[in-house]
Amino acid sequence: MPDERPGVPDPGLLAAYRKAEYVVPIGARLCRFQPDRPTSGPLGAWLADNGPAGWLSAFNPGSRRLSILDNLRRHDALWRRLRLEGRTALVGYAADPYGAWPDETSLLVPGIGLERLNRLALDFGQLAFLWLEPGRPVRLLLADPSGPLST
Repeated sequence: MPDERPGVPDPGLLAAYRKAEYVVPIGARLCRFQPDRPTSGPLGAWLADNGPAGWLSAFNPGSRRLSILDNLRRHDALWRRLRLEGRTALVGYAADPYGAWPDETSLLVPGIGLERLNRLALDFGQLAFLWLEPGRPVRLLLADPSGPLST
């Protein structure tokens, strides 16, 4: 039975998600992005070529810290699920600029629909995920059984 959303994040947690730096390699460059800001450079070009993409982690469900081993097992399960669906993904990470949270391995998944991304976030106990579209600011969305919610 899939997990449902563990709860609505408090404003401080949402602020932390917005301040985090999200990093993914595109070609030979490490591309950094944040919610509410447009993408540019190699990541912007990649999105123009690949269309919308979702950013999702299986680490620390409900923003509750797990051991690195538990987190890596969860990441592997998410990766396997995506591969079974025939999807590809780029591996990146989310970094806390203040160092209070360890980096969280994440996946940038091209060609995934917003509803499917929301369902995977719920299945893996995530409170939120990112939606990237060519030429648009990155959106931070809350995972919800009725569909993704804007923050």
